[in-house]
Amino acid sequence: MIDKMICNRYKIIDHLGTGGMATVWLGYDTILDRNVAIKTFKIDANDEDAVKRFNREAKAVTSLSHPNIVSIYDVENEGDFYYLILEYVEGMTLKDYMMKNPKMPIETIVHISKQIADGLCHAHQNGIIHRDIKPQNILMNENLTCKITDFGIARAYGDTTLTQTNQMLGTVYYLSPEQARGNVATAQSDIYSLGILIFEMITGQIPFKGESAVAIALKHLQEELPDIDKFRENVPQSVKNIVLKATMKNPNERYISSKELAEDLETVLNPERLYENKYTGFKIPEENANAAYNQTQYIDTRNIEPYYEPNYSETGQYNNYPDENYRNNNNYNNNNNGKNQKNSYSNLGNKEKKQPSKVKHVILALLAIIFIVVGAFFAYNYIVGADSVSAPEVRNKTLEEAKVTIVKAGLEVGDVTEVASDDVKENTVIDSDPKAGKKVRKGSKVDLRVSSGKKTVDMPNYVGLDEDTAKRNASKLGFKNVTVEKVESNNYDSGKVVAQNISAGSEIVPKEKELILQVSSGKKKVTMPNLVNQSSQVAQSTIASYGFRNVTYKEEYSDKEAGTVISQSIRSGASIVPGEESLEIVISKGKKPSTNTNTNSNDKDDSSNNKNTNNSTSDKNNTTNNNSNNNNNSSNSNNNSNNKNNKD
Repeated sequence: MIDKMICNRYKIIDHLGTGGMATVWLGYDTILDRNVAIKTFKIDANDEDAVKRFNREAKAVTSLSHPNIVSIYDVENEGDFYYLILEYVEGMTLKDYMMKNPKMPIETIVHISKQIADGLCHAHQNGIIHRDIKPQNILMNENLTCKITDFGIARAYGDTTLTQTNQMLGTVYYLSPEQARGNVATAQSDIYSLGILIFEMITGQIPFKGESAVAIALKHLQEELPDIDKFRENVPQSVKNIVLKATMKNPNERYISSKELAEDLETVLNPERLYENKYTGFKIPEENANAAYNQTQYIDTRNIEPYYEPNYSETGQYNNYPDENYRNNNNYNNNNNGKNQKNSYSNLGNKEKKQPSKVKHVILALLAIIFIVVGAFFAYNYIVGADSVSAPEVRNKTLEEAKVTIVKAGLEVGDVTEVASDDVKENTVIDSDPKAGKKVRKGSKVDLRVSSGKKTVDMPNYVGLDEDTAKRNASKLGFKNVTVEKVESNNYDSGKVVAQNISAGSEIVPKEKELILQVSSGKKKVTMPNLVNQSSQVAQSTIASYGFRNVTYKEEYSDKEAGTVISQSIRSGASIVPGEESLEIVISKGKKPSTNTNTNSNDKDDSSNNKNTNNSTSDKNNTTNNNSNNNNNSSNSNNNSNNKNNKD
């Protein structure tokens, strides 16, 4: 496969890894000049299930666009070979990082967990459940930016037809209890798997281990999560609470959504939260646990990677961690072994027991009947007795009106739960429990579900996406009115979203908003101005205002006044993109001085001239002095004459 060209565009460079159905290669996109990851599937066109599985994977991942999810660029096929062209993340898996950093700081664990939760939040909002969250499916670069990969077994909400009968896809070490029962995976299933992963990052241990997949799955169903304090000291209670809440056996006790989990991780290390009370939830009744055990179905262990308990060496590194290629070196795919495993798992819990006698059966049945009859009698007198009232109708009433109605009926207001609703006005009762008309004892509580208003979502950031992707994502989010405006842009390529009228992160009701996307129509062109005969200062100011980035200035002698532009390399009137052009401006230094080759003669003449000039100056000075003396003598004579006259 090395050097093979796919669809005359993608060249295979190196082998990256092999999974259950696919092989991953490092490839090169010859058109866009970038490395890509190429996930290859060999699928028999007659194998409808395999083709459906591939088409489902491609459809699932193409709907996702998030910085914490590996992007899909293209989908191709040639004959029986199908290809997913994916973003190539240069770095390592979270599993590799955990091996190199067995004692991660709590801050790093929270940073990684928050990114995974953010990625899952985006997937869940788009109706996609991953179903196989584990460290091998988290890619990291050198900046510890995490990206979730391998949505190969993800599926859309409501699509229950493509899971192989009586088999659970995913890794049993991170498998949620509901998946272990054979139930449909939900968003809470991914949250559970992430909780197990966080436990492993904190402690360096998988919480549940066993000799077989069934044994491990049963522990997920029945056993409490081990105490983190037994493996690591000084872990903040707030961090331990996140693990406890995410891994509750009952999905209803876990986080409502991955968004809630991400928000909890955002503040988990705040000083005021470090010593909060332990999260306990509510204990699942024992009969439910037994029912869960009885509902456990066959688990296909042939595609489950064995887990070795990590040991810490003197250097602090993991030892004996399972190798990524383990499955290639074992005989799990042996058909006979598979049958033997299936038979043994099917018979789990059916060990021969001593059968009770028929007499015991009869006695137990009679006791049960008596208990039911007596219980029903007392229940009737308790509920339908003289103190009973009918629960009032409070639907479509405001919360305050409903409270008044309930109190007037002799009942109390119980829990009030707010639920988003597109059909019921805000602060209006959606329904009540018990229902209207049901007989209840006076003083009983009536729980209410009240509308919190229309369901809002956080506005995504579409800037930088191509137009089709942005419009498709907006439509999936619920926007009914999307307008595209074409604008010139020097910062974005043609077809890319430049701006949006709704700020990213805003809480909105999409179907009530108009989304305006400004899409680049290409680089902004301008007409080249005429700079000739302009002063250099004016020319430089004009060049800066036009956005030129590569400008060269030269000076030459000319008949034009110094500091005046003589010429420009781009003719005036040309249509250009200033940021992409190189401009040369020539500025006048003034007239060039005249040159004389008889330098020595000139020097002599200059010397002679200087001498004559000095003599002339000296003569003039002498004449001036003589005149001055004569004047002085004349003045003295006059003074003497005057003095004589005064005496007379």
